[in-house]
Amino acid sequence: MPYATAERRCLPWAPTVDFSQAVVTDAPLGFTAGQGPFAEDGSLVGAGDPEAQIRQTFANLATVLEAVGASLASIVSLTVYLARAEDFPVFKAVRAEVLAPPFPAATTLRVDLLEPGMLVELTAVAAIGADRAER
Repeated sequence: MPYATAERRCLPWAPTVDFSQAVVTDAPLGFTAGQGPFAEDGSLVGAGDPEAQIRQTFANLATVLEAVGASLASIVSLTVYLARAEDFPVFKAVRAEVLAPPFPAATTLRVDLLEPGMLVELTAVAAIGADRAER
């Protein structure tokens, strides 16, 4: 069993959300540091543009995961930090393009991010050598 998700019916309201309630894997795990919307030169991408920042952050997350033998498809847990709650629908739209269901277990928080102009930061736990698959 490289990866399995909790049954969506384990909680009465669970079918109404678009993330897994729990994930289990027997694959080794990789843990990322927070990734943000930065270009290769370290400059902030998409000042004031949540979609551009979210896309760049996912791209950076993919790069880090690939360096340890994982991918966006192997994320088992995702923590999302948003500077503005109103950007959550934008995040969900981009996530639906870059991640395939079943989505990983996830937590989203509205926070003050340290870098001026930064609207999003992501951290992930990924199964090394395994992709998400519904049980």
